[in-house]
Amino acid sequence: MLCNDCFIIIVVGQKEGYWIVARPREFDEDEVIEKAMETFWRQGYDATSVPHLEEATGISRISIYNAFGDKEGLFLRALDIYHARAVEIYENTIARGGLDDVIALFNTMAAPTPPSASVNAGCLMCNTILDVRRATPKVKKKIQSYRKMLKRAFHQALLNAREAGDIDADDTTLDQRAEYLVGVLWGTLSMIRVNGKTAAAAPMVAVAGDVVRSWQNKKDR
Repeated sequence: MLCNDCFIIIVVGQKEGYWIVARPREFDEDEVIEKAMETFWRQGYDATSVPHLEEATGISRISIYNAFGDKEGLFLRALDIYHARAVEIYENTIARGGLDDVIALFNTMAAPTPPSASVNAGCLMCNTILDVRRATPKVKKKIQSYRKMLKRAFHQALLNAREAGDIDADDTTLDQRAEYLVGVLWGTLSMIRVNGKTAAAAPMVAVAGDVVRSWQNKKDR
């Protein structure tokens, strides 16, 4: 059975017959991944069907399969884009800052946003942990990589604060606090996901801010 993404070449000669040849792609792959990412982000992986993706991206099921393999293949590409954008925030901002930048990050996450904003759905990576019933090894690997990136960024921010004389903490304590910040971050994003609005995380963020400020040397408070 042929589809809109295929066409026939008739072969006449010693071996008559036909070949089915895939059409050149007539869509922007990056745009498709972007739209798919928004859909997965808002609805969750399990609740997003291939028909949902067809509607969101504007391309057919067969085009999705041809370009990405299957639904999970497209999801993995979406996770890659999400990770790359998060790097801009965490590795290029938080990892170059200190305690004030960490506190500012949490405050920004809990700031009220328009109902239509994607951030009211929380974090795609965090949602994946909550939504995917049976995460495959490939998906788990993406999540683990993302978590390591977060911890690395927070650890570097704490190290910067120590080098600046803002906090006194040994290496073990810095590592524990970096783990704590990752936990608070994902807890904050889970609150947003469950309630469907960023402002729902404000109480948790307020307490987290107090905890982080308590790490500062008294002269800096």
